[in-house]
Amino acid sequence: MPTKEYKDLLLKQKLRILKSLGQLEETTENNLRGNASDTVGVPTHIAELGSDAVEKDLEINLTSSESNILQLIEEALKKIDLKKYGICENCNKSIPVKRLKAIPYTKYCIECQNKMEKKENFV
Repeated sequence: MPTKEYKDLLLKQKLRILKSLGQLEETTENNLRGNASDTVGVPTHIAELGSDAVEKDLEINLTSSESNILQLIEEALKKIDLKKYGICENCNKSIPVKRLKAIPYTKYCIECQNKMEKKENFV
């Protein structure tokens, strides 16, 4: 797959995430604002307080995760410009096309990624 196609794929994912983050922020703002006459977003039962907290935690986690992916996408786009895209940052071998198609912002080949994940689990 030519780098232009990877760049297009990365830009599409970036746009999707930016839209998603915008919707999360908009939903959160709307829930926080609410009108005096509007009780939407205001829990009426103690059990709803818990579910609201879980939803907010989920939104925060999604936002954090998507922000991390956005950063990886930006790094991958820079690598394309520097002609270093598709090279594992650990072993300097080419990352297989199949992996790049699945995760175009990946920094590592599957072998190095697995080694790193095993180390994290043992630390």
